[in-house]
Amino acid sequence: MTPRILISREARADIEEASCYLGAISPTLQDRFKAELDRLYAVILEYPEMYPLVYRTSRRALLRRFPYSVFYVIDESLVLVVGVVHQARDESTWKRRA
Repeated sequence: MTPRILISREARADIEEASCYLGAISPTLQDRFKAELDRLYAVILEYPEMYPLVYRTSRRALLRRFPYSVFYVIDESLVLVVGVVHQARDESTWKRRA
């Protein structure tokens, strides 16, 4: 069974913050960021255990063209995205959500 993806409220806030920041630089940059997230979600859904465990049961997938990490946990047939965090931010930003 193919898992489904669920984006937590905190992760949605992370995405909105990053999107607004990038959109202020360039609307095309904002669109490319969202497209890259969609691409990464598809890969995660196809191969949920491909990315390494980084904290307890949390895994980290890196965006290709942006310095952001997607943190997620796998729970049976669900992939829960708990954070989309800039790689320069403190780890505690997403660890308390895991």
